[in-house]
Amino acid sequence: MARKNHSFIPQPQRPKKGRDSDPRPARRVEAPSAAPMSRGFEPFEATYLGQPEGTGGFLRPLGVRKGAGMDMLVDWRDAHSAVHGDKVLAEVSGETRDGRARGRIIKVISRSENPIPAHLQQQPWGWRAVPLEPRLSQIISVLPTDLAGDGDLVSIKLDPNPELQQLKGVVVARLGRPTDLKIENKLTAALYNLRTEFPTAVMDELAPFPTEIPEEWCTGREDLRNLLTVTVDPPTAKDFDDAISLEVLPENEGGGWLLGVHIADVSHYVKEGGPLDKEANTRGTSVYFPDECIPMLPERLSGELCSLREGVDRLTMTAWMTISADLEVVDTRFTESVIKSRKRLTYDQVKTACLDLDKRTRAEFGEEVCEMLDQALVLSRKLTAERMDRGALNLNTDETEFVFDDEGLPIDARKYGHHDAHRMIEEYMLLANEAVATFFTHLKIPTIYRIHGAPDPMKLEVFKEIASTFGLMRPFETPTPEVLNALLEKISGGPLEAMLNTMLLRSLKRAEYSAENIGHSGLALEDYLHFTSPIRRYPDLIVHRWLRRVLRHQGIPEGLHTQLAVTAKQCTDTEQTATEAERENDRWKTCLLMKAKIGLKFDGYIQGFSLKVAFVRLASPFVEVGVPLGALGGNFVVDEHRTRATGMNGQMVFQIGDAVKVEITGVDEDLRRVSAWVVEAQASDAKGKRTVFMPTLAAPATLREADFVPEKRQPSERGRAPREGARPSRDARPGSRPTRPGGKPSGRPGERSSERPASGRSASRPTAKPARPGDRPAKAKVPKGTVRGAVKKRG
Repeated sequence: MARKNHSFIPQPQRPKKGRDSDPRPARRVEAPSAAPMSRGFEPFEATYLGQPEGTGGFLRPLGVRKGAGMDMLVDWRDAHSAVHGDKVLAEVSGETRDGRARGRIIKVISRSENPIPAHLQQQPWGWRAVPLEPRLSQIISVLPTDLAGDGDLVSIKLDPNPELQQLKGVVVARLGRPTDLKIENKLTAALYNLRTEFPTAVMDELAPFPTEIPEEWCTGREDLRNLLTVTVDPPTAKDFDDAISLEVLPENEGGGWLLGVHIADVSHYVKEGGPLDKEANTRGTSVYFPDECIPMLPERLSGELCSLREGVDRLTMTAWMTISADLEVVDTRFTESVIKSRKRLTYDQVKTACLDLDKRTRAEFGEEVCEMLDQALVLSRKLTAERMDRGALNLNTDETEFVFDDEGLPIDARKYGHHDAHRMIEEYMLLANEAVATFFTHLKIPTIYRIHGAPDPMKLEVFKEIASTFGLMRPFETPTPEVLNALLEKISGGPLEAMLNTMLLRSLKRAEYSAENIGHSGLALEDYLHFTSPIRRYPDLIVHRWLRRVLRHQGIPEGLHTQLAVTAKQCTDTEQTATEAERENDRWKTCLLMKAKIGLKFDGYIQGFSLKVAFVRLASPFVEVGVPLGALGGNFVVDEHRTRATGMNGQMVFQIGDAVKVEITGVDEDLRRVSAWVVEAQASDAKGKRTVFMPTLAAPATLREADFVPEKRQPSERGRAPREGARPSRDARPGSRPTRPGGKPSGRPGERSSERPASGRSASRPTAKPARPGDRPAKAKVPKGTVRGAVKKRG
């Protein structure tokens, strides 16, 4: 397991590979691509994706994953009455002015089979359902039902006939009322089609399992019940799937450590091809909301039989790693085992005892446990340093932790603390994952790897260009991992950290599962997979299953590689869906938290830009809000890299990381969005001098979904004739709904009514005061901002 230094710059040889903590979140920003143009206008099948609050939508060719840069714009006149989620036959019809591919729908093949959450409403003429999915703007006509009543949130199955002029559907389930506690969790699960109930066949398969481990199950396993093992997890965790042990080797034998990573043996219970295995395969992963978990496996397995509880015998798969004094893994061994965890610890408890050296906590742990943890922390710090020297990327991303009251409502959000106790467990899990991957690779046995391709060289050059403008990189320097890590360490805690972290994240590709081992560039490893979390990740369960067969010298069937390739693709898709659902639920929790804070002011910093919105991360509560750039005045325009916004004829510049004070102006739970406007901000003038900017706008704006359309801004031309494909009025669109729930007109295209149904809790700041007699008439142009500081106006 000798390791090498690997560069992020793509080399002729295969890319290198890494460890468990992937270097970036699932979201990825890529430049739009016109790759489908190569089809030569040949018809192809695609999924139609609606556009919230707007006309038209997008086409995503079947088999293409989100973020691949192949989505095509569709004008409303070319949509062929398709609705969000439809499977369609389409063709490329040309390009937009900014070079993006434009498509045309030839026909609708079928409607989506997935039920959709909606708000059930009784009208004088019958029943209708208003979808909660913002991209599905059509009203659904439904038959009367005994399952739910007026005002309920329900799940709707659409009529499969795509030729119907009016969408029809049937109510298949009642989800609850808009005011129900944790209703946002049910709605998030419904929006992303997450399975929340286990079939009867799955529960029947679990029924015969005994509560306690029979002694005959331990026969043939390595008995580690007398070995000191501990689990370290968050305080709210219930599924303890990993434990560690550590022994310091004698100095007269060369020194070093014997590390044991003991993982719950889930594959003992989940038999291949059974109902439980099929259900786990379909779910792919557990989904974690701030206050609830949708598990991959039933609670009886994930929280009881497989969970490594303190003082209870549990079946495990153990990875033994002998680490020399110079941090080389000189030997690995894998066994089926049984352990009895000595102590169930939390990260903060380990910090209090071993980092803060609290005497009372150390006494509670006992001398033997504290001594092992002290040594474990020492070793993990050395492994971290060795990993950085090897070329792994050290990116820090902030996570939000919500705080709930006794009734389960969010009352605060804070930055999740990350310290050496977290890094200790991460390093040991990474080491175990690498050891198992190397084992499979050396034996040439197919498995599911965790891969991470090399970053886009063009995006790295863009990052280098931006970093060079701040004097952080020299023109002749190559953005290798060593250079990038040194840069990240230099800016840590400073005003540029947020911006450069964001830019570097954009240059990285997404880690995914694959039966082909191309390495993990972010962790600078040639062999890497996921082994340490079989309770919550299906690929880990697959790895356990085939590792057991190898240890028992059982044969490997033909066609295994092809089978694993299909499973890996499915697991990548379910992981992405789970990540999107978790983010959506976080946004919903943010709305619940902030709707009582409208009109209050908060400090924060600019975290990013879209073409029309600045995203601000508040210091406390630690949530993200959106500021429409139009609310600043001064005609601010975002640059092509989306790192800064320039306005007031180039005299004022905002960039990622700038400190701002904002006032909350509105909360829209239907779009899961919090709006604000800037009261005061730190900015730069045209010469780079820091100054204070205070916008003067009569009334703040609230966010519209149209603000997030990722099209490039085009220069305005006075007197230009309306361009082809310009949005018509909503009333002129075929099949459009004239009103939103609440009875008010929907307004101009691209806007929703301020009254919301369904999750239905929408709030906004009061509008500006009416004009008084004698006031000057308002100018037609956008108000300019005012600046404190020496900023010269152009003559």
